Amino acid sequence: MGPFVGTVEIMCGTLVILGLLTRLAAIPLIVIMVVAIVSTKLPIWAGHDIWIFHMPKLARYGFWSMAHEARDDFIMLLGSLYLLIAGAGAWSLDAMLARERSPLYRREE
Repeated sequence: MGPFVGTVEIMCGTLVILGLLTRLAAIPLIVIMVVAIVSTKLPIWAGHDIWIFHMPKLARYGFWSMAHEARDDFIMLLGSLYLLIAGAGAWSLDAMLARERSPLYRREE
């Protein structure tokens, strides 16, 4: 699954950077981050293996250890959720294409 996830992250990340299909690109990123948090951080929180997810060897376990290990994952998840809700900005390719299609922005010659 690693090559597949890496390819999806690169493709969706490129779309987000370009501002093209931003909301659509945010959906797979959200799914990937939720799966990453559940599969790698939940065992740290619980302090033991959960189903097929194995606990890594750490000095400490519990909520604070999980929160420390998952801080980047949570930031990426919240950033992707924001992009899903707000969409691309005014300088994005999405906005540029919307301006070109809109009759309000067309100049009459």
